[in-house]
Amino acid sequence: MFKVIILTFLLISMYLLLLKEKRVVRVFVILYFTLLSVLFLTGISKITEEYHLYQGPVPDEGFRALSDWVGTFSYFFIVPVFVVVAYVTFKIAKRIIPNNRVRIPVYLLWLMFLLAVSFVSFFIFTLIFYGFAP
Repeated sequence: MFKVIILTFLLISMYLLLLKEKRVVRVFVILYFTLLSVLFLTGISKITEEYHLYQGPVPDEGFRALSDWVGTFSYFFIVPVFVVVAYVTFKIAKRIIPNNRVRIPVYLLWLMFLLAVSFVSFFIFTLIFYGFAP
């Protein structure tokens, strides 16, 4: 249930972040994350059921399959979120900061910050959806 809440929060966040964008962009991004979430949670459910991850003993292949699944989907979630956040914030910065000499260093600093947050997000994503399994 916690995983569903986290993915729902992601969908709501993307919707709110793209409120001022064209409707087509908003619908496409929400549809992408919705379909991706359904596919991701279905895959986790199938892997959990197939390898009996919540009942012992669990073969190493079960943990490996779940780890690969979560690792692959972490890229499908985090990279688009990074792109959307960067796009929206750069657009806001362009409107707020009129001087190009100031805007470029701000863009570079913000991009480095977003890259660091994205790097940490991979670990958080893995911790939420995979856990502390071996």
